[in-house]
Amino acid sequence: MPAYEAKKEHIRPAVESVLVQSYTDWALLINDDASVRENVESHVQDYLSDPRITFCRNSKNLGIGANWNVCWQQDTMEQAREGGLCPPGAQPLREGWVRAHSTTAQGTLSLPKGGRDTVGGPSTQEFVAFLFHDDLWEPIYLEHMLAALDANPSAGFAAANHSYIKEGDVSRAPFYDELREFVRQNVRPGLHEHPKFLHWWLQRGLKPNVIGEPSFVMLRRSLMEQVGPFNASMMQFLDSEYWARCLLHADFVYVDESLGKFRVHPGGMSATNEGQGRGIFERFQTLQTVVAGLPSEERKFGNTAIVHALSGMIGQYISRRKQGKNISRHGSNGLRKFVLRHPILTLLALFKWMMGKKT
Repeated sequence: MPAYEAKKEHIRPAVESVLVQSYTDWALLINDDASVRENVESHVQDYLSDPRITFCRNSKNLGIGANWNVCWQQDTMEQAREGGLCPPGAQPLREGWVRAHSTTAQGTLSLPKGGRDTVGGPSTQEFVAFLFHDDLWEPIYLEHMLAALDANPSAGFAAANHSYIKEGDVSRAPFYDELREFVRQNVRPGLHEHPKFLHWWLQRGLKPNVIGEPSFVMLRRSLMEQVGPFNASMMQFLDSEYWARCLLHADFVYVDESLGKFRVHPGGMSATNEGQGRGIFERFQTLQTVVAGLPSEERKFGNTAIVHALSGMIGQYISRRKQGKNISRHGSNGLRKFVLRHPILTLLALFKWMMGKKT
């Protein structure tokens, strides 16, 4: 559970939602990213008597993506059971503690299953499940997600339907209702073949995040080792970028059952990142990464998707400017390089945007 400035009233219910899981063979790592205002250790201290839970703290603040990576890039379940250390860069706050077998976005969980993992070859079949420190799982979450992956061996990860808890004045709150309805209409339950689904998502410019927040995605560790770490330079498009890279390698299964609750509040990272306009350039960077990973015969389709998305981003950029909203320049260097390397595609995107304005 990668945590940062986790409030007591948020992180304790999150941990308790793990403790009541019907599937009990898990380990939880709560990894605090050097919080200053909140004493996260004291908030969870009484849970540390459970041998499946450990708490660590980074020696310095790493940032959200890097903290996610610290959490999941740990020993396997068997090594954890033998006793392990905290992640590199973290300090153990409890003697002789075991590393988590499962990872959550504000914590880390690893789930062992015997046999052979068809995604990425032989494996101990560990699964990684993220849970932000302010989100909640239903008691059957782990059981039902594991069942979905067991029933679909070609799936490298599973995503679950979930609801939203809205707290305080969050301007984007209506967006989450719209997102849930969009997923209901466009993402059918069950297995999705990765080339077909990725093409559909690319045509939409990788918008919206139809896979969902990390708290409601379970991945085979073997797939994560194949895909590599989260892009720690990103802030807002961090999860979508990772799901897109996963879809270059493996199918996914959608569990159309409300298995948790995502908390929307002014202090959440989603609200903070939206206010700073960080997503525009990060999405473009992701499109380039994904298109570069496509087979050569599909690059033409990929470039068409980039042109379509870039024309939409031009409109989004201008709209934010007119409304006086912030636009972070983080990631803009990637766009500049693309414009210099692909002037024709850039002109096509501008022409497409201008024609869209006329209509």
